[in-house]
Amino acid sequence: MDAPDPRVPLAGDLALSAQLDRVAAEARGHHRLLFLEYLPDDAFALWARAKAITEPDDVAYIQLLANGRGIVSGVIVGLEVDGDDLDDDLSTVLFGRALVLVAGLDKARQHLGGRLFQWLDWAATTLPLTVASTADAMPFVRHLGRHPVAVDQILNGQFSGTAAELVGRAIKYSRENP
Repeated sequence: MDAPDPRVPLAGDLALSAQLDRVAAEARGHHRLLFLEYLPDDAFALWARAKAITEPDDVAYIQLLANGRGIVSGVIVGLEVDGDDLDDDLSTVLFGRALVLVAGLDKARQHLGGRLFQWLDWAATTLPLTVASTADAMPFVRHLGRHPVAVDQILNGQFSGTAAELVGRAIKYSRENP
């Protein structure tokens, strides 16, 4: 039996994307920061990257501490980015996005500490909506509680398996078809 084409989304991938799209749409206009708990970062990052590529005028995706070269990588205005800091240049580029999607928050909190909270504070006062994936939102809520912060939980375990399978298929496909 042939392996499924990694470019064709599975039903679980589509269900997760629809759920995340709905959660983000419901948060717009009501919150500045939304933390998604219990969703594997890989699953969130797949959705966020795809959304930033397909909606470059409105959506930006950043992965914090992703590759060791820089603190930030991702897709902003439809282009791959890689940078060294949560600095004014990044903030300027993100300004004007309707939605900023952030992966890698837990690892970044360990390494960046106060700098990360300062950047999230900037996002909460400047951007319409920032959505970030985390295993535990409470440390962020405690630091940023003066802002309209929300927490949503993604509890369906099927999605984490589906996302891991999709990543595995994509890696396998890229190795077989360089």
